[in-house]
Amino acid sequence: MKKFVGVILRVQEALGTFLLAVFFVAIVMQISARYLKISLLWTEELANYSFIWAVFMGASTMVHEGAHFSFTFFRDRFRGASGAAYDIGVSAVLLCFTVPMFCYGVIVARTFWNYNWISLPWVKMGYTWLCLPIMGFTMSLYTIDRMIVSLRTIRDSRKTREGSAA
Repeated sequence: MKKFVGVILRVQEALGTFLLAVFFVAIVMQISARYLKISLLWTEELANYSFIWAVFMGASTMVHEGAHFSFTFFRDRFRGASGAAYDIGVSAVLLCFTVPMFCYGVIVARTFWNYNWISLPWVKMGYTWLCLPIMGFTMSLYTIDRMIVSLRTIRDSRKTREGSAA
């Protein structure tokens, strides 16, 4: 599972970085076109949607790092098994949001698949909305992976206590 998660994480980071670069280039083109008095209507939509994708990919990767959804006041207070138990609790709450995000994201992407961008009518809106189920799936995957690591930490902590008590 670690290799699978690692591959998905690298793809998602690369995609987020690429789309952030697309966002930046589209904004620079838009600003330059205004000064040159050229009308580039498609740059605004491209910038908006590439930024949305970049943010959603970045938010998902931050779940893997454990930095997206956490209360640092509590996280910094717990260590070892109690910290792992805290991570499991936070992960359970996060799954209550990410699993429905995946399910409803699929519905939204299917519903709006055949809609078109305004300035680029040959581009389907479904590609824009596809970031929702992807983010929901990968956030759920990363959360489950963190829960497994936390459960192993608790197990190892118990083994260590039992070994030192014997």
